[in-house]
Amino acid sequence: MNFDFNDFNKAAIDNVISLLNKKSELYLVGGFLRDKILGKETLDLDFVVKGQDAIELARDFADKTNGYFILLDNEHEIARVVAEDKFHYFDFARCENDDIEHDLKRRDLTINAICMELYPENKIIDKFNGIEDLKNKQIKIISEKNLTDDPLRILRVFRFASLLNFDIEQNTFELAQKHHKLIHNVAEERILTELLKLFEGENSAKTIKMMKETGLLYELFDLLEKEVKIPPNTHHHLPLIDHSIETVHQVEIKIQEAPDFVKEKLNSYQTNGVKYLSLLKLACLLHDVGKPTTWTIEENGRHRFINHDAVGAELLKPDLKKMKFSKAQIKYITTLVRNHIYPSQLARENEEANEKPVHRMFRKLEDCTIDVLLLAMADRLSAQGEAVTKEMTKNNLKALTKYLYMYKDFCETSKPLPKLLDGNEISEILNIKKGIRLGEIIKELNNAQLSGEVNTKEEAIIYIKSIKE
Repeated sequence: MNFDFNDFNKAAIDNVISLLNKKSELYLVGGFLRDKILGKETLDLDFVVKGQDAIELARDFADKTNGYFILLDNEHEIARVVAEDKFHYFDFARCENDDIEHDLKRRDLTINAICMELYPENKIIDKFNGIEDLKNKQIKIISEKNLTDDPLRILRVFRFASLLNFDIEQNTFELAQKHHKLIHNVAEERILTELLKLFEGENSAKTIKMMKETGLLYELFDLLEKEVKIPPNTHHHLPLIDHSIETVHQVEIKIQEAPDFVKEKLNSYQTNGVKYLSLLKLACLLHDVGKPTTWTIEENGRHRFINHDAVGAELLKPDLKKMKFSKAQIKYITTLVRNHIYPSQLARENEEANEKPVHRMFRKLEDCTIDVLLLAMADRLSAQGEAVTKEMTKNNLKALTKYLYMYKDFCETSKPLPKLLDGNEISEILNIKKGIRLGEIIKELNNAQLSGEVNTKEEAIIYIKSIKE
């Protein structure tokens, strides 16, 4: 099998080879070959070096190409060079035990153990039939020991199944099921990275369902395990945990159908290289975690979950913080969970689609508006119990879709909400010190502006005086 390298990568490989001594061996491993076989383009190259110090080779390569050298692991001789263009990355690592087959045998999946010898020969090494597994669209681990040595690989099985839309080989699935509790031995930061990548897959709902079947999903989110006890009801045709997963599936469908301005937002980055797309899907999965603690059954048999949206948002905060989500990510996810009912409630109350309450929603949700609307759509499509008619669903989706386009127009034409009073002015007028109460008053004033109750500075002064106590 031949691989065509673009001019940039070909020049990089030639430069590395020119820096080798005659007794060295150079191999290309990792995702580049996997993606190349799948017809995908990748900017990164992973080199394995035998017979020469990998760190020093990386330094020499950085000097020769004006790249930026980064030492990743001194003990295991792992370093990275960021190319001068800031887009391409080149990783260098020492060959384990000076034996490339031993090195490959220690890797996670067969599709990630495909190797190309670059020097002194030029040949493909595929000891574990990774190329065949790529053709068969199959995720297969190399060995059970590799899985237990680094239990993060259990999650990586599902991450690659999601991103590539591959099936998981039966033995690999069973081993993930057998060892799923070992995920607690992995640092939260590493888990978070894999989890967020998993949600970038177009069919991540399918993968999440498999994670549920192995038990891994509940080890990551114990709040979801509490959903298992809640059965279908007149509004939900599925048990709650399956409704949550189906909401992810439905939002994936809505994203594929979405107009370009929606896709552009979701494919942009919220923080730290994490797409809004991933965080939206995660919020869809977690949107009903407040239901188990708010669940009541009335005398007529109706299931109620009063205030579950706000309760769920608060329940999530400590869990997400423990999982090392950033403050911005936690705020985003909990905003979506807290407001996932809001658009549909507004649609029922505002059948004429009057602009004022809709614009108030836009100002309240701000940059989360598109995301909340998509979650609301997916939630509606995932709840099709006997009490939900086709007409109800149709009218709800029609209203929510209209709000999407209204929001686009709103962003293009509206001006920012004016700041009538700042914190210092409020503190001076009310003679109160900075603190929690001042923050509450500022928030209440902002809400009064959103509702149209307050429109001028004079009205703002009268309003804050009326709520001082």
